Amino acid sequence: MSEPQIAPDRLRHVSGVPESAISEVLAARLPTPTPAPWTTSGSGLVWLHRSSAGAAQHHQRGLAFQRSLPITVGAFLRYDQGPVGAYDEVLGVPTLVIDRRRVRVPVAFMAVDSESSIAGGRGNWALPKTMAQFQWESERGAPHRLSASGDGWSVAARVRWSGPRMPLWVRGSLAQVNADGTVLAVPVRSRGVGRLARIEVTSEGPTLPSWLRAGVHAGAVLERATHTILPAVPRSASGRTP
Repeated sequence: MSEPQIAPDRLRHVSGVPESAISEVLAARLPTPTPAPWTTSGSGLVWLHRSSAGAAQHHQRGLAFQRSLPITVGAFLRYDQGPVGAYDEVLGVPTLVIDRRRVRVPVAFMAVDSESSIAGGRGNWALPKTMAQFQWESERGAPHRLSASGDGWSVAARVRWSGPRMPLWVRGSLAQVNADGTVLAVPVRSRGVGRLARIEVTSEGPTLPSWLRAGVHAGAVLERATHTILPAVPRSASGRTP
């Protein structure tokens, strides 16, 4: 049985920062989303820093939470296998939030180089994915100098220092808002091998520099990791919105 079609307007109207917008033309040609769950494998860089004043204003419209935690997260990820094939990704989380006594991760910016990934991200989990071009340089087999650029924006990261190899394991939940205003909890599981690192970041665009801050930040080099993103679970819109 074929998967049901999703109206292009529903995919296009998933909210995010201006850098994550997609055009009517792109929305109209997106394929049918490949359904969840997705399991992908690859490498990447992840970093975090203290959130700037006003960062929580850049969450998706209608995101409900009790309070925000002033930690901003950014990442570059390269998936070399998964349900929609290989693709690159960059993402940004303005702040972490607490909802019903759980820390959740609300993604407000995400860009990839795969239309199938855009369709799946927006259709399955209300992830505001847009299209970008990537450059990826490795050193000794690990990500080292990475960049992404789209319509009026760019993000770049390079490793300044990395420590010894160690196992990495993360179990968490994204907090996203669908085009119809439904608040979603999205379980995510990641495990792999990497190194703690110091990562130098720059960003350009209408909003990115104000919250995905330039500087040298604590983070990790993901030498190899497997990520599973499970089906979204609707949540009631309790809490407060920024």
